[in-house]
Amino acid sequence: MSMQSFQVVIPDYKYWKQNIKCQTGCPVHTDSRGYVRAIAEGDYEKAYWIARMPNPLASICGRICGAPCELACRRGWIDAAISIRALKRFVTEKYGVEIYKDKGDYANNFRSKFKEKGSGIIGIAVDTSKPVSIVGSGPAGLACAHELALMGYKPVIYEMEKTAGGMCAMGIPPYRLPREILQAEIDAISALGVDIRLGVQIGRDVPIKKLYDESAAVLIAVGAKKSRMIPMHGSKSTGVLGGVDFLRDVYTGADVKIGPKVVVIGGGNVAYDVARTSLRQKGVEAVSLVCIEKFEEMLADRVEIAEGEEEGIERINSFGPYRINADRDGTVKSVTFKKCLAVFDGEGRFNPRYDESEVITLDTDTVLFSIGQASDLSFLEKCGLDVEMTDRGMIKVGRNKIETSLSGLFVAGDVAYGPRLVIDAVASGKKAAVLIHEYLSGKPVRMKISEDHTERYENEVSCNIVAHPPDFEKTRREEVPSAPVAERVKSVSATVETGFPQATAEEQGGRCLNCAVNTIFNGDRCILCGGCADICPEYCLRLVSLENIKSDETLTALYKNRYRDDPAGVGSAIIKDEDRCIRCGLCAKKCPVDAITMERFIFREVIDNE
Repeated sequence: MSMQSFQVVIPDYKYWKQNIKCQTGCPVHTDSRGYVRAIAEGDYEKAYWIARMPNPLASICGRICGAPCELACRRGWIDAAISIRALKRFVTEKYGVEIYKDKGDYANNFRSKFKEKGSGIIGIAVDTSKPVSIVGSGPAGLACAHELALMGYKPVIYEMEKTAGGMCAMGIPPYRLPREILQAEIDAISALGVDIRLGVQIGRDVPIKKLYDESAAVLIAVGAKKSRMIPMHGSKSTGVLGGVDFLRDVYTGADVKIGPKVVVIGGGNVAYDVARTSLRQKGVEAVSLVCIEKFEEMLADRVEIAEGEEEGIERINSFGPYRINADRDGTVKSVTFKKCLAVFDGEGRFNPRYDESEVITLDTDTVLFSIGQASDLSFLEKCGLDVEMTDRGMIKVGRNKIETSLSGLFVAGDVAYGPRLVIDAVASGKKAAVLIHEYLSGKPVRMKISEDHTERYENEVSCNIVAHPPDFEKTRREEVPSAPVAERVKSVSATVETGFPQATAEEQGGRCLNCAVNTIFNGDRCILCGGCADICPEYCLRLVSLENIKSDETLTALYKNRYRDDPAGVGSAIIKDEDRCIRCGLCAKKCPVDAITMERFIFREVIDNE
């Protein structure tokens, strides 16, 4: 009978870093674990600054972030992820920009905190006789301006709309992101010295070449604000609209008229924004959302789907649009859909396959397409700048997704890589600020990872070595409370999620496994008694013979260092399944020879001044 073999890795600096899944999963590397743990301990101000340091739009993200940190959360592999986004909202409501009346005080407070923590880049600007111009005031543009202002530059943002915020203002419904929160975030960035000029359209009011010639550098961050449409039979009918265009009209106060029966085509978060916003319009009686994906394939967040169904949105999966039917005067009357058998082909490429013999027809007065978005780059046509474009009409970017073929011209956000999450745009804007400074200064900005290593991480008061609440492993994830359906559908401004109360926030924060804390084994002390494996509640430790362990030359070198020759039949080791460990510390408490310690590793990005 063959013996079971185990593939192992030898932990090192990179291993401990990637072990903090929420932080490595965040595009701006927020120490989510850090602020979640601080909330659990009742230190809300500390929690806020941990969340805010790497993220200039923390208050916004606490409301609407797609939360890749939660997707990465290791607690989710055991039962359900930590409610990280909701906990961020909890602390921003206590210490974030929304509580400040005097944004000048906020700016000074933030600068001082930034210096105190020794994070990021501050006060290193070179010549500021010319401004750094930013086209677009969405998350990417705001994040870039924020970082440049901290460096000492004088960024100027040009926004074609009369309201700043990009798609946060024009596309994300107020019931998800209250406009006073968005404006507070923008005001705080303005207080740092950012000049935001509204109602200025580049290409119409200011030629892009003139802006380029008069600026030290230019960043294009116009986002993806055009709806993609399907050129199909009836798509030009009256009553057929782009979903993003519809949202923009609603949130800019334009006169929006849609019929009582609405059909939304699409299955992502934006499609649900369109559907739920439609439902809140006067005269609308029914909204159906139809997408080609199966339920389990839908890109929309499950909470969006659940809240949409609570509000009465009909969801129809696995059907794609076949034709739009209009009456004699060209007004839409119904949409016919065909059955989608598969969205992707055998190689995982988007290549829908249909059964055209199975169709359904929905009566409707308004059809809203929400199948994707595109950027409007018409201001670059015949502009006098030699900017290299792709075959698909996008700006060609370098490997870093920021630099263009034209020196001093940069891009960031959706216009650089297509529609993604708000936090992705923030990360892109921050990266653009660093590259702009490198361009202007002629010197590279060297960043390094700073490690804070705490040996014997213990809590003397707690019954556990690692500071966990009692029975934390049994605490279930609580969904964020929401307002009654009848109340929240009255208008687009009626907030849906009401947020966690204090007791719930601390309890939910206490679910965190604290993945920065790791079990460190001292092989020189271990007597292979097996007590650690016996007491482990998750069965993540195992004693095995070395001949059953597979790894690389690093492990081979360790073998030879200890045993001098082939360890087969001689050596043994303790191996650990990291995915199952809940950091309870019982193994360290049980060990009779103190061969196991719980040690904390915290990582953050800082400037390398050496």
